[in-house]
Amino acid sequence: MNEALETMPHYKLTYFDLRGRGEPIRMMFAIAGVPFEDKRVQLQDWEAMAKSKATPFDALPMLEVDGVKFAQTLAILRYIARETGFAGPDNLTAAKADALADQYADFVMAFMPWHIVNAGYAPGDKDVLYDSTYVPTKAKHFPYFEAALKMSTTGWYADTPELTHVDVFIAASLEWLKRMDKNGDKFFDGFPLMEAHYKKSLTNKIDSCWNEAESDFLRPSQTAKVPRGETRCSVLIRCLVLDTASYSLIKLHVV
Repeated sequence: MNEALETMPHYKLTYFDLRGRGEPIRMMFAIAGVPFEDKRVQLQDWEAMAKSKATPFDALPMLEVDGVKFAQTLAILRYIARETGFAGPDNLTAAKADALADQYADFVMAFMPWHIVNAGYAPGDKDVLYDSTYVPTKAKHFPYFEAALKMSTTGWYADTPELTHVDVFIAASLEWLKRMDKNGDKFFDGFPLMEAHYKKSLTNKIDSCWNEAESDFLRPSQTAKVPRGETRCSVLIRCLVLDTASYSLIKLHVV
């Protein structure tokens, strides 16, 4: 075994058996070439797990480093980036990356009322919420990220020679958001630098590292499974809408 791997801590990531907030973390490990234990929690098992207080803040994702547990997606991403040399060349650059990542998290929180309805997690009119919540939120926040790339000389968000955690976080998040947007074919209209970054990230650096690493120590993300019965049933799960100290209780209806 490689000597570096022998001295490396044991990393264990616990998240649901879906992409969601866990995917940027899995990508960050893959890009860094760091093996980790990828524990997937089935949605039907989460209620009992949350009640057992097995996770900090009763939330996922959670990372264990040699048994020490901590939570919050961005905290985990920053830790991995710092440990593996992907946080930027200095503290100031790292702070710029952190600020952009936090701003993107604010963006996600702002459009979440539309997302939970659009994804079928809660009742409501998804088209009304699309126009009243998602569209204006996107119009407000996307210019921030486009401006950051306009000031970058490298094409990465924090103007670094190589990508940082913010590049992974935003690109991975935009991938699922673009798929959820009913006007996904016009998703990047007016934001050419964000589109170029997205394509560069997912089709080159990020995606190639992910594919190379996946066969060695990861298994592909799969669609989460919930129990099915002969009649309509409701499964109550505690599902993180955004990785804050709180969680939302969401009712999933399964036919």
